[in-house]
Amino acid sequence: MDILAIGRQPDGKVIGVHFEVQVSFRPIGYICQLTDDLAERSNLKKTSAKRRTEEELALCATAWVEKKFLAKKKAAARENIWPGLGWRFSFVHGVVKEEKELELIHSRNVNLIPFKQVLVELCHTGEHAFSGSAGGDLAEIVGYYRDQCPLNNKYE
Repeated sequence: MDILAIGRQPDGKVIGVHFEVQVSFRPIGYICQLTDDLAERSNLKKTSAKRRTEEELALCATAWVEKKFLAKKKAAARENIWPGLGWRFSFVHGVVKEEKELELIHSRNVNLIPFKQVLVELCHTGEHAFSGSAGGDLAEIVGYYRDQCPLNNKYE
């Protein structure tokens, strides 16, 4: 579990959100690994970037959602944190190799949040300033999405 957040909706209802985050700028592989069965049948590594059929993509997306959000250990951990709370699932992503994976993940009740949306929303608040001094990764993130941000001259 990458991030668990508790919040209150405008109507006062408390909700929980379980976030998984996987951000890439130049993806070479899929979001979802091959299932054990598919890897064994095709004699490929689970992380193989070999082209997949739509059926394989669907099987892998279902297994990924199960592993990341629905597994008994994850559900038990969330229940331990806040018993009885209803949880929503969100996936923050960067550029992806195969857009169909995102559609399949979304179809399994997972909210999709493009990472550039996170950055744009941070830029709109005016409360946060990024600096490349924190390291090369942050400089790359800001540089990559600089055109998405209306305050882009702030980062040059």
